[in-house]
Formats: sequence, structure tokens, C-alpha cells
Amino acid sequence: MARENKIVLIGSGSQYTEFFLQEIFKYEEFRGCTVALVDRRPERLEEVLNIGRKLNEIMDWDVEFIGSPDRRDMLPGAKVVYMFAAVNYMHAWARELEICQKHGLNPYEFHTTGPAGLSMAMRHVPLALDIAADMEELCPNAWLVLDNNPLARIQAAVTRHSKTKVVGYCYGHELVQMALEQILGMTDREESTKLADPVEREFMCPADNITLRQAGVNHMMWILDVRDKKTGEDLYPKLKSILDSVPLSDIPAGYRYCTEVYKLFGLFGSPADSHVADYCWSSDKGNQERSGLYPFPVKDWFGGRDQNAWAQIAAQITGKESAQAFIKQRRTGWMSTQISRYMFGGDPTYFPAFNAVNGGTIENLSPDLIVETCGVIGPDYVAQTKIGRLPDAAAAICELNGRIALLAADATATGDKTLALQSLLVDPFVHSETVAKNILEDILQENKQYDTRF
Repeated sequence: MARENKIVLIGSGSQYTEFFLQEIFKYEEFRGCTVALVDRRPERLEEVLNIGRKLNEIMDWDVEFIGSPDRRDMLPGAKVVYMFAAVNYMHAWARELEICQKHGLNPYEFHTTGPAGLSMAMRHVPLALDIAADMEELCPNAWLVLDNNPLARIQAAVTRHSKTKVVGYCYGHELVQMALEQILGMTDREESTKLADPVEREFMCPADNITLRQAGVNHMMWILDVRDKKTGEDLYPKLKSILDSVPLSDIPAGYRYCTEVYKLFGLFGSPADSHVADYCWSSDKGNQERSGLYPFPVKDWFGGRDQNAWAQIAAQITGKESAQAFIKQRRTGWMSTQISRYMFGGDPTYFPAFNAVNGGTIENLSPDLIVETCGVIGPDYVAQTKIGRLPDAAAAICELNGRIALLAADATATGDKTLALQSLLVDPFVHSETVAKNILEDILQENKQYDTRF
């Protein structure tokens, strides 16, 4: 008999697959489901399948693990499809930084905005649209979960150029929650959350002592509300008092520019310094020196894993004790797996942050923008919580960047060079017709080696 719930992970060599493997053995909703892995490298695929099957046998979880280098083999019957795939990420990302710096731009994270975001979209939008087309044919009722960058541009392209249901996830909400817990001195973990420790790689998840309400566009969110999770106390006054009084050097690294943004705009920026600085065109060399802003060191990116890395993980799982030790770990990004869980479950469930078409969720942003807010997720159901209005200055930053994302999405979905150029011409960081034209030519030349629509 066919299994009711099926998840497909496209790009299963990603680090996110490891998080996924840990989470599905924590929750009963995943018992008896099918997990289909897709990886263009068969040897790496076999290593990841080996981990999943070994864990399933040890934990007796009745999960069927299957895999193929061809996603079309795996898509039929899927309820949820994750796109973890990244196109030659490290090499191309490094080149995009070089191109930006060649033309006098100094991006910090350069995932989602500006020329680098346009270049990334050239490589990833065609892949996402090809996946969406296959889903329309092979699993038309399934949801596509986007978990890679440039998230808003990819999601806008899928929304505007396909019929596939899509939701975007970014774990930035967890990163900023951890930072605010540190600033507020609320990092003690309840006994119930200590089951997720220890974490040996990457980042811990938040201690879950506070709740946040934030809204904006991906990688440029605004913290609207901060509360004590137990008592409901409004903690924003305390947070503001700390930010106004302590030296910038006492703020956790990676959140000093977000603190400066708070002092300028009255709201704390999210998810972290390098992303926020790529959206706020007022940043300058003074901010860089005070906040420690610098371009992300691409060589330190930990997103993909080769065959040997997966084999080392598999070798550490030798019995029930080591399997349980692996499963109980939890890192930022674990909420991505919960999207499937809630879609398999019963009633719609609160979700702290996801990306969807605005449609009036944030009243003073255009309805067609891709925005990020809290909401609920359930079976075949995604709905954002109404936010109301952002302060005008905060909305202005989101509106312009959101519209640039739509231009870039349409350009890379259709191969329209005029739209691509326009997305650069209206970018405040570029502010030069000559620079915009020269950057576009460099980007197009660099991406000739990839499957783009230009």
C-alpha cells in the first residue's frame, strides 16, 4: 500500500539534510513516511541514504528512504518538496564578490541583494522553475519549500511564472532570537530544552525564553515586539534601555550594526549585521569600523558536504546510543523540517517566520512583494498573520528592495536583459548607469557556463 506522506529533498548533499535527518526521528508525525533524496552525485547520495536507513533501523521508525540522481523519479506522490540545491555555490559566490568589488561595491553577505543577488538568481531561478514545472506534472498538489538564496527572488519567480504552491523559509529568525536572548541576559535553557544539547557543529538553536514578532522582507526584517515567553511581559523597553546605554562593543558580534539601525530607525534589524547592511544603503565606512562589518569569508561557508563528510557522520552511528546522540542535536534551521510536520498534521500551527506573497499582510507594502512574517501552517495551508503598518522609513527600505527582487525575478525567469539592467539601475548601492551596465556584462559573462535563461 502506498504511503500517505512523502517528502522529497532536492539537493540532499546540503547540510540541511543532516538537520532534517535529526528532526524526523523526534516527531511521531514522520513515522511511516517516505523520504526521497535527490543528488546529482550518486556516491554522495548513497552515503546519505545509508545514514537515513541506519537511523531508521535503529530507531524502528518505519520511514522508507529512497533516492535517485533524477528528481523526476522521486516526485510522483510527493506532498512536500524541499529545494536545497545550490549551483556551484562557493566558486560562483567568490566570483560575485570579486565582480562587486571590481566596480567599487562592498557587499557584506551578498546573498540576496544587489549585483550578487542578481547573479545568484540567474543560476537558481531556472532550476527552481524547472523543478516547479516537474511538480506541476508529477505532484501538482505538493508544496515547494525554498530553503536557499536568493530566497525572495527565487520565490517571486516561482510565484509569478508557475502554478506551484510555494513557501520560503529562512532560519534568520532563530539567529536574531539567540542574539536578543544574549543581550537581555535570558540564555538559561529550561530542562525540557536541554534534550537538544550538546550541539557540536554550527549553531545552537534559541533557548526559547522569548517570543518575537517581526516583519519585512527576507534578510531585512524589523523586530516589532519582544516578550517574555512565560509571563508575556513586553521586553522591548528593557531591550531599548540596554541598547541605548551599553558600549557597542558589549553587544554580541554580528549584531552591532543591527543596534545602530535601531538607533537610527527605532526598531532592531534582523537577522544579522551583514544581511541588514546589504539592505540599508546608508551604511558607510564608519559603520564598518564601529560594527566590525566585512564581507563574509566564502571559504568558511558550511553549506555543502562531500561524500567523505557524509561517510564520517555515518561511521559515528554504530548503535542506539550513538544514533540517539546524533538525533538529539539541534541547530538553527531545524524549523524548516517543521513545515513538513505541520503539513502532515491536523490543525494549522503557529510558525514564527516564513516568506509568502504580501497580499495586504503588511499594509504599507505593495501586495505583490514577497514578505517575511509569522503565521500558521497546516495541511495544504499557509497563512500569514496580519501585521498592519511598518514605520514609514522601515517600509521604504523594504518596498524598494522588494520591488528590485521582483525585477530580478522576472529578468532571470525570462532572460530579459532590460529588466536585469533596470534592477541594477534602481539599486541605491549602484547609483551609476555606467557601473550598472558594466556589472551586468560581467555577470552575464560569468554565468555563461551555467544553465541560465539569457
